[in-house]
Formats: sequence, C-alpha cells, structure tokens
Amino acid sequence: MRNKVLAIDLGTQSVRAGIVTPKGYIDAVVQVNHEVDSPYENWAQQNPQQWWIELQYAVKQLLDKSEINSDDIAAVACCGQMHGPTGIDSEGNITTSMTQLWCDKRNQQIVDRIRKKTDTHLLMQITANPPTTGWVALKVKWEKEHQSNAYQRTKWYLVPKDYINFKLTGVAATDPSEASGSFLWDYQIEQYSETMADLLDVDISKFPPVHKSHEIIGKVTKIVSLETGIPEGTPVVAGGGDFIVSLLGLGLIEQGIAIDMTGTSTLFVFQKKEPIIHPRVQNLHHVLEGWIPFIMLDSGGLSIKWIKDVLDVVSKEEILFDTIIKLAETVPAGSDGLIFYPYLLGERNPENPNAKGIFLNLTINHTAAHMARAVMEGVTLSLAREIQSFRELGVQFSKVLLVGGGTRNKLLSKMKADIWNVPVVVTDEPESSLKGAGMLGALGVGLINSISEVNLPKEEEIFSPDPKVVKQYQFVIRKFNRFYDHMCGYWV
Repeated sequence: MRNKVLAIDLGTQSVRAGIVTPKGYIDAVVQVNHEVDSPYENWAQQNPQQWWIELQYAVKQLLDKSEINSDDIAAVACCGQMHGPTGIDSEGNITTSMTQLWCDKRNQQIVDRIRKKTDTHLLMQITANPPTTGWVALKVKWEKEHQSNAYQRTKWYLVPKDYINFKLTGVAATDPSEASGSFLWDYQIEQYSETMADLLDVDISKFPPVHKSHEIIGKVTKIVSLETGIPEGTPVVAGGGDFIVSLLGLGLIEQGIAIDMTGTSTLFVFQKKEPIIHPRVQNLHHVLEGWIPFIMLDSGGLSIKWIKDVLDVVSKEEILFDTIIKLAETVPAGSDGLIFYPYLLGERNPENPNAKGIFLNLTINHTAAHMARAVMEGVTLSLAREIQSFRELGVQFSKVLLVGGGTRNKLLSKMKADIWNVPVVVTDEPESSLKGAGMLGALGVGLINSISEVNLPKEEEIFSPDPKVVKQYQFVIRKFNRFYDHMCGYWV
C-alpha cells in the first residue's frame, strides 16, 4: 500500500533520507555527511555529483536497513540548502563542476556594483529583497563573468534540491521558496522579472519553471529506480528550500510566532501575509501561502563548531560539544568582559559584508572556558541586534520556537531567552525538515487533504528570561552594538 513519503534533505553538512507517514511521523532516517570546500577566502562550494552519489547510498541504506517496503512509497519530496546554482546542459550534464553555496561570497564585487549603479529601494520594490551575495542570479552573474564557456553551455541553473529532482525525474523545475531567492522574482505578480534579468544581464530562460511546492513535477525514471530502489513511476513533488520546509515541519502556518533555526547558520524568521520591505530584512516565499521575512547569521552554529575544533587541536584529543558547554557554564554571563564578533563567514548586512571574527577585550585572565562562552554569547548578541530591527518595524511576538542542532545546547537556549528578553521554546520535533518535506509529498499525492491533518510538534521545554541576567546582558548588548557600529566600513 503506497502510504509513505520518501523525504530527502540535501543540507550543507549532510544528505538525509527518511520515511515519513501522512501524519508526519518519521519511521526511519539515514544520514551521510559531507564537507564544504573553501579554496579561497569567501568561497564555499561543493561537488553536485557527490550529492547524487551520497543520495543514492542514503536511500539504498534506508530501504535496506529499515523495515519499509519500497512499494509503500507514494511520493518523493526533497528540500535542500538554498540558493546554490548548479548548471546543467541540454543533455543533463553538469556545466558547473563545483556549486557556489548559499554562504559563498565570491560575487561581492558584483553586488557592490549593483548597489552603486542602481537604487536599492527600487530593486526591493520588485524583489522584496536588497541585493546580497546569497541570491541565485547574482551567483549566476559571477558564473557568466568568470566561467563564460560554462555559462553559455548551461540550459538550466538548478538549486541543490532542484538538481536532485532533475536527477530523479529528468524534469527541470523549482518552487516559489527558491524562485523568490533568485533576485529575479517579482513578488507582486509572482513571476520572473524581465526588468531584473536585463538589469543583471543574465538570461532569464536559464531559470526553471516554477511550481507550487506540493505539486508533482515528474516521476522517478527507470534508471534511477535501478540505482536507488525507489519504484519507477513514483511521483516527485517540487519541494522547497530547506529552512522554509523546516518551518512547515515546525508548524509555522500562521502569523504571530518567531522561530530561531540554529544549524550551520542561524536564521530568525516570521510568517507574514506580505514581505517586509527593509534593507536589513530578507524575504522568501513560504512553501504555503504568504512570506517569510528573516535575518541570517551565516556562521551561527558554525562558530560553535569552530571553537570546538580549535580546542580539539589544543587539547590533542577529541572534545565533545558537551565538553564545550560544560566549560562555558563555569563562566558568568558576559564572559567577564570577553566579547566574540561571530562573522567568520562575513555577513549579509550591506554595511558590513566582509566582516571577520574577532575576540574583543581579551586579557591574560581569560581562559578557554571564557572563549567557549563568549562564542555562544556572540552568536546570540549579533541576532539581538537584528531582532531589535524587527521590533522597531512593529513585528510582535510573544515567544520564540527553537529548532536545529542548537536546541541540544541548553545553555545556548537560556542565553537566547536572557539576551533577547523573551521566552524561548524547544519543540519535540528533531526532524523538522524531513517532516516538512513529507507533509508536502503527502499533500501532493492526496495522502492528506490539508496540512492541518498532520500532527504538529509540541512544546517540550521552555526557557524564561531571568530579569537579573537580562539586565546584565543589556550592558553587554550596548558594548557589542557600539563595537559593531565602529567596525562598519573597516573591511573593504
């Protein structure tokens, strides 16, 4: 009986495959890890052919090791790391041997040129977004300028999950969550904009047709069935960008809730009927109706992994994340004056795109424990600055839901409550991206008639702000913001 969805999450650090029931329960998961290649400063790239190899392995392992019968699979639904253009030619061959990832900033000069020669406000009236290095068309523009032969051979530029969908079905397609991140999408008419394509000097025909995230775009081919074990003819839905799909899995289907997603990056998001047009706010279309305004720290969770890796080397033995947390717990709020500036991969705000990481106020009295805590605080302080922008724009929220690998760090969760001065809630859904993808697949093939039929996550743990600690952090926030303002323009 075909009553399960094969959900795929092609992330920055791993490929994950899972079996999801129509009610949103995860029956089994297999994960295959991979690394980010960074051969030059501000570059971040991966080999798309490796993604496909890993996916085949993950799916075969999932079907072999679980008790799932492949004939139970009613649909395939994929989500993935966003904004990375993978070029394919008319025969389906890759033209971009390495894909620029969402956090790759090699196109910064192109973004700077656009900002100088055009009115950013007018661009935002079309795209709902300021120009930043993350948007797909601006990465494609770099390809055109630096790899012109590959650009000319390219028929389609597909983001990671769309590339996987193409490999599964032979069909080039995308969805609104990814199209709205192209910097070619006119948010008012929800179509690609010829005006933006002309301004950027990119060929709009190289960007794939847009389908609703739950719509079926094609079916699994015979050769893919032989390679993976997925039954031939299984419907494949368009899917969506990983963090937007994760929001669906968390139950973000109405306004009034804020969500913090800490994985490799950290995102702070809302749901609104319309985008928020502001130079410090980015907007993506939901995989449902409506929009997701958000702010983003490219190296949120990555900063914590970085300090762990640094201490690994110093100690000459493997240090677990639990060890880092225990170290940080020995240090008081504010890290005895030590402040970490967490922009290890730069940042997306236009006034400070080339920022770097810094320890500020470092003294002979500071220890590894201080550094561990300061890194966690620095990630949270940087977001506090951006959250204040949302509040000034009139966005109201009474709590923040936490999701991602960062939820396992209870100290970090408590810091967020105290620094942001708002209750934060950990939900009981560790697999929100796979769940969200499963929901789209189930809706697409009629296993459910409405998203409301799916069991949404429950609140598992609540961290409330401590008024005394909140007051301590208000002083630290002022120091962080003062330093931030001082450093704007330092990196060029």
